[in-house]
Amino acid sequence: MKKTRPDLSFFGKVRELSYLSSYINIIDNNAAVIENCKQIIECNEVMAKVLTGSFEVEIWGSGLALSNYCTESVEIRGKIESVKLVSRKVRERE
Repeated sequence: MKKTRPDLSFFGKVRELSYLSSYINIIDNNAAVIENCKQIIECNEVMAKVLTGSFEVEIWGSGLALSNYCTESVEIRGKIESVKLVSRKVRERE
């Protein structure tokens, strides 16, 4: 029986091709760009929370502000101190 790698499975390819995976680019500690986000939940000077397909992304720091929001992408600028990923599956169970 031939085993398939998980990253080559049908659902893995569908997820990749339909852009359901999210990408986070952190530039030094000055900016973070989150691509393929679904919703901005909260943003203030110390915390920004963004919902993606699989995770809630929390960015903590100081002087945080949304500097760019376009279709399914957001840029957060300020002094970034930490990034926390919370699985949506875990959040739904709570």
